[in-house]
Amino acid sequence: MQRFLGFMLISLLLLACGQTTGQNIESAANEIQVAQAVPTDKPTPKPTAKPRPTNTPRPTAKPKPTRTPRPTATATPIPEPVILTGVGQTVTDAFMPPSPVSIIKLTHTGRRNFIVKAYTDGGDESYLVNEIGNYTGSRVLYGDSSSFLEINADGEWTAEIVPIGFEAAAANGFSGTGDMVSGLFMPSKEGPIPFQFSHNGDSNFIVQVTCQGGMDYAQNEIGAVDGSAIVKFSEGPCLWDVQADGAWTISPK
Repeated sequence: MQRFLGFMLISLLLLACGQTTGQNIESAANEIQVAQAVPTDKPTPKPTAKPRPTNTPRPTAKPKPTRTPRPTATATPIPEPVILTGVGQTVTDAFMPPSPVSIIKLTHTGRRNFIVKAYTDGGDESYLVNEIGNYTGSRVLYGDSSSFLEINADGEWTAEIVPIGFEAAAANGFSGTGDMVSGLFMPSKEGPIPFQFSHNGDSNFIVQVTCQGGMDYAQNEIGAVDGSAIVKFSEGPCLWDVQADGAWTISPK
């Protein structure tokens, strides 16, 4: 009997526990259904708008390099000529020639001797003119150191000293009257070249060709000349130096 009562008590206890457990499960299920059925007050968030892509700035063009302007050539100023004037016998004041090779243009108005010598401070001496009466002509003056002229004359005279220039055409000949000096030129070739010469004066006819590489006398005659001779050219530049009292010509043969 006691065992039966104990068994019944255990069964009642188990039944009570089972009812309680079932009630709990049912209660939880009802809560879940209620939670699912009741809508929330919060609105469903809208999707955020995607940001528009920003414009990427184009790369700036690289500036082109500017050309550096070439320096402008500065022209070498031409030295001023030296001008001397006087009357009669005179030793001039010292002067500086405008270039190492200059041309001296001389005039004289008189009846007697007209003799011109040039001196340098170093003691160099050169005869430029030895004529009688009126004179107009040009001679070569060498040197770039302080110089002076000794003039023997009976009338008015002038001396203009200018730097020598270039005269390319003189390579193919030269012509004039009286004493004359050409500009500088480059010979067509070095060595002997035949030239034709003429002179219609009564006094000296002297033709000298002076080059950087040396000097040659092509003519040294008195009076009229009409003939040909060899001119020996050395390394240029060169110049013609002519002494004459009449008209003359120099041309390639």
